[in-house]
This record gives sequence, structure tokens and C-alpha cells, in this order.
Amino acid sequence: MQSGCCKPSTDCGFTYQSPTSWAKTGNATYTNADCDSWNNDPNILCYNCQSCKAGLLQNIKSGWKKVAIVNIIFLVFLIIVYSIGCCAFRNNRTNNYYKGY
Repeated sequence: MQSGCCKPSTDCGFTYQSPTSWAKTGNATYTNADCDSWNNDPNILCYNCQSCKAGLLQNIKSGWKKVAIVNIIFLVFLIIVYSIGCCAFRNNRTNNYYKGY
């Protein structure tokens, strides 16, 4: 994510000055639209760039996969507990029915 939002793409050909400051070359024409979006302001940088959005989307997708796996495991656990509870309730009701007579 940092390489997509906090530094410009390598095909822009910017000159490194500091971790968040890059110098644009003259009146160059860029084929990558992210090169024109780059700004050295620490609050702006390239947070509106396509590479930043793609990096954020990839992080969200991998995070949701982990959450989905945990949810599936929890759902299976709940089904097992519910099934055991239903069987115990049914057995208890059946046993108490015959004891009364």
C-alpha cells in the first residue's frame, strides 16, 4: 500500500529527494495518469491514484478472506452446539415422559 500511495510509480521517472518528496522532470508527458496526480504535500501525496486504490482494494480483499474463514468456522461450531443441544433436549423430554406414568 505504501508504494502505491506514498511514492510515485517508477515509470514516472521522478527524482528522489526524501521519502515523501519527489521532483518532477520538466515538461514531460506521462503515459501513467498517476504521474500527473502526484503531489509532494504529505496530506495529498498520491492517495487519489489508481495504484493506491488498487493496493487498498487488495488489502481489503485479503482481510475479508480471513474474516470469512473465521465466520465459517464459527458457524460450523454453532451448528454442532445447536445439534447437541437439540438432541439433549429431545432425550430429556422423552425420558421424563415415561417417568410420570
